[in-house]
Amino acid sequence: MRKLFTVLVLLISASAHSQVFNPNVCKDSTLVSNNPCYGTLYAPVCGCDNITYRNECLAYGQGLLNFTQGPCEFMDFDFYPNPVATAGELKLKVLCKGVTDINVWIFDTFFRQMYYQVSRQFADIELYPDVRGFGNGMFFIVVEANGVIKVKRLLINQINP
Repeated sequence: MRKLFTVLVLLISASAHSQVFNPNVCKDSTLVSNNPCYGTLYAPVCGCDNITYRNECLAYGQGLLNFTQGPCEFMDFDFYPNPVATAGELKLKVLCKGVTDINVWIFDTFFRQMYYQVSRQFADIELYPDVRGFGNGMFFIVVEANGVIKVKRLLINQINP
């Protein structure tokens, strides 16, 4: 009887252990952080939930257990600061999974083109658009690479002295 009890305890603990370390589990809600990472590091990872996260720290903060380096899609981009302040300095980084032409536009809310840059045959680029003359307001950064188009909002709040 004692041996049967020992075997049952071992089987129950083994099954509980296999549930905790199941490689098919994507997220663990007990690992979600209320104090996520902050900063400007853009080193995207593709989560097991097929969402691109800005960096590993943010993926871990969402409770992800598995992810791969790089964006989930063919192309992703990010920029900072947002909003842009007085200096008008903007850093924009585009990452692609292959070499291609990368087109970057910035439009105002009336869809007037404020900026355009094409980079031929790159897998990733860093751009520093000068947005000092744009004025205050909301703008849209549009990036196209290999037929993939992404749009993100940019806020500019330049306080004139």
